[in-house]
Amino acid sequence: MEFSSSLILSDKTVHSLLKWFEPKTKELKKGETILQKDTPDSRLLLLLKGTSYLCVENKYGGRQLLDFFFKGQILFHEMLPAADSGHCYLYAKYPCTVACLDRHDLMAYLYGNPSSGLAELLFDLLFSMTAARNEHCHILQQKTIRGKLLAFLHEQVIRQENTLVRIPVPYSDLADYLAIDRSSLMTELSRMHADGVIEKRGRDIRVN
Repeated sequence: MEFSSSLILSDKTVHSLLKWFEPKTKELKKGETILQKDTPDSRLLLLLKGTSYLCVENKYGGRQLLDFFFKGQILFHEMLPAADSGHCYLYAKYPCTVACLDRHDLMAYLYGNPSSGLAELLFDLLFSMTAARNEHCHILQQKTIRGKLLAFLHEQVIRQENTLVRIPVPYSDLADYLAIDRSSLMTELSRMHADGVIEKRGRDIRVN
């Protein structure tokens, strides 16, 4: 078992899971809900294609982006936080394909194949999800827009293993994720470029 990053399963691991469990796959159109907090679901969904957003929507229609997920990541109902005054859900930002893994099948396989590495994989996923939540909290606690951007870019440098990083979501969604106004985000990026802190071309940014 191996990861291609702290949160993304390697192609080799994805292939192994598909071979072991032969799960059913489901196609989701852009904008279609994948999981929602008020509807219990015991499956683990392996994202094979597309991009998924984890959001909370309040009663007035305002939306907050909590996280985003890509190919090789696993989605499950327990990752959706309770929102006292809003609706929490995972949806397909772009068309998605998911493999539906049954928890009972996973447990049965664990008991029958204790040395397969599956238990280690599941624990690594749990620890990685915890780390990701803490990273987002750290980013949001920065006092300035530049501080939030630098913390986010530092995280991306680590994940992408390069000082030249590709912003993984549109800037409007990044602003939502960082809880700042989009125009303020773009203004600060321009200032950081002018100050020599970063080099920016579209969504490609080199951290100096």
